[in-house]
Amino acid sequence: MERLNLNLDALKSMHRFGDILEDAIGGINSDIAEFTAIRDAKDCIGRHWYGMRCGVTCRRSGLKLYLHIGLIYYPSTRPGLMAELDEQNNKSIYQCILQNIKKRPEFEINRDEPVYFKLFMPDDTFMSMSGRKRGEQLVILRQFVQSAGESMIEAAYEEGFKLDYTNMADALNLANAFDKVLNEVDGDVSKAEVNYLDKDNFGQYSIGFRYYLSDKNDTCKLYAYFGAIFSYKKQPAGIFAEIDWFSNQKDFDAAFDNMEESPLYDLSVREPKFIKLFMKDAMMDEFNRADYDTQISMLLRFLKECNDQMIKARIKGGSRHEK
Repeated sequence: MERLNLNLDALKSMHRFGDILEDAIGGINSDIAEFTAIRDAKDCIGRHWYGMRCGVTCRRSGLKLYLHIGLIYYPSTRPGLMAELDEQNNKSIYQCILQNIKKRPEFEINRDEPVYFKLFMPDDTFMSMSGRKRGEQLVILRQFVQSAGESMIEAAYEEGFKLDYTNMADALNLANAFDKVLNEVDGDVSKAEVNYLDKDNFGQYSIGFRYYLSDKNDTCKLYAYFGAIFSYKKQPAGIFAEIDWFSNQKDFDAAFDNMEESPLYDLSVREPKFIKLFMKDAMMDEFNRADYDTQISMLLRFLKECNDQMIKARIKGGSRHEK
């Protein structure tokens, strides 16, 4: 093992680097994208990295990237100042950016790790920046982050669609299956009634139906959605059931505060006023391998569980929220 070296001046400089980087990101003025420093994310700083998360939003499409900007210093990988795109937080556009990214003088492309794509500030630039005055470092950091973020946005924007007539027929078949399941589902504590007139049944990135969800005695009612969501701008995507605050203002908090996990769904509350219950990936894989009758049975089992759990959560929270 190497002997330890405690250099307090260097550690203080690391703190100062973070402050200057945050100011640099905050000062970016881009026609292509909006940049937001997210310094309080839990994974900004770790054992071998120091920096902050950065949100980058395309001004044309609204597509959002979630980057990690900062220093990395793990012995087995390249050290330096990086703008990193990880696959876990950017699933919908990760591969597209890897394929379409174009070189710029402000960074060097690094594809060494399969699920972490990094753009590094060139070593010469980094070394030259070290020790300069704060104002000069601000300019260099701002140029690096802006160039890295814009290049990723441009790469993501280049992805086109890939469809054939079979895909379109598949979408219709899914819609028909969701309709069938909503009319056949019978929960232990819940029941459903489709609202075919709701204009939000089919949207820009959703296929499905709004429906009235209630307990067996109609004493507790929610307005829900069942179908598939598939935005390329955000994750997650897949078969899901949902309730939102906008349609359930009196009942949402009661359900939100008491929703429980289940082996049949992944609970997503990323968006503040939405409860989304997604079919698990393993079940999705099984669904795509199954025959039609088995698929309908799986959808019925999934929706029954979602409906029952949403109603149970609402009932459980009712006494407190109705006072």
